[in-house]
Amino acid sequence: MRDPRTFSDSYTPAKLPHREKEVETILKTLSSGSELAEGLVVLKGEPGIGKTSVARLSSRILSEKLGLKLIHVNCRTYRTPSSVLQKIAASLIPGVPERGLSYEEMVLIVEKMLAKDDKPVLLVLDEVEYLRRGDSLIYTLLRLHEGEAPRSPTLITIARWDPPYTLDDSIRSFLILRMTLEKYTPEQLRDILSYRARESLVEGSYDNEVLDRVVELSKHTGNARVALKILYLAARLSEERGFSKITPDVVSEAAARIGVVGITEDSITPLDVHDKLLLLAAGKRLATVNKSWIKMGELLEEYKLLCEELGVQPYKYTAIWKRVKELKNMGFLETKRSGEGMKGQTTLISLGSIPAERLVEKLREIMRGELSPLPPGF
Repeated sequence: MRDPRTFSDSYTPAKLPHREKEVETILKTLSSGSELAEGLVVLKGEPGIGKTSVARLSSRILSEKLGLKLIHVNCRTYRTPSSVLQKIAASLIPGVPERGLSYEEMVLIVEKMLAKDDKPVLLVLDEVEYLRRGDSLIYTLLRLHEGEAPRSPTLITIARWDPPYTLDDSIRSFLILRMTLEKYTPEQLRDILSYRARESLVEGSYDNEVLDRVVELSKHTGNARVALKILYLAARLSEERGFSKITPDVVSEAAARIGVVGITEDSITPLDVHDKLLLLAAGKRLATVNKSWIKMGELLEEYKLLCEELGVQPYKYTAIWKRVKELKNMGFLETKRSGEGMKGQTTLISLGSIPAERLVEKLREIMRGELSPLPPGF
């Protein structure tokens, strides 16, 4: 490898294949002549589809063009309004005490710092879904100009989905751009891998067959981060073994180590029959509707049908909900609350990057061995 750092999650290349339009849109939205536009930009979408890279590259270009102060805060690490404000304050002036100050005192400190410096501030709040009481913080930051600060920082928030408070009128009035990024297609993943391989790997250490194999093993995720991790690990394993070139077999080994090919038999087998049936229900329904998320009610309906088919007494809702949370903690499921455009509030269920059809095949194979005889066609 030329430089392993280019495979780091913190690395942002100078070019983002298939995200050029998104970068350009942000630049046009936030750059008004020689001034930084004020307001809120929301970037949303699933992991590994370029949200953070788009924000970083856009903000870096704006910083160079407008001479602004750029602050990036990851809310997975800084999960409370006070800790985010402390991080902002420390970015503006080092030496700010980390503890012992109230939320209100931190707001006043940030206001005073903004008042002392003429540079506009562009604040990127990454993984904002992890931020507790985010509505309070976002509202406060967008209205700092009403205090001592001459202007409020411009905000870019990054999340998997719209935080509910971005729909509130008090915050939505500041919204100047909402952008949803979609998963990468296999062709787009191939282009990204080709670009990053030229940038990061020694010429001649890989070929098109290797890149095609990485795409084949990661395309169900639509996730460039996963594809790049496979390529990086394959390159590292090849170097450790003294190979002059990466081989498709090493790529397969790298993918198996990362665990993106699907859930392994070893991880499913220890689950009890009801956990397996819940995963099977999720996989069957998701494969049928061809969507990323299903409602909790759809999962329950499919689970009860499977129980009836096998002659198993289904669990009641409370027990099922507990098992769904446990399956989420184990990494089998993802959950979120329904949002705009859906009647009523409900929990949505997803398998994340796990391919639904492959999961269904694996579960049926395991359960045929455990519960034989099974009904015909199961």
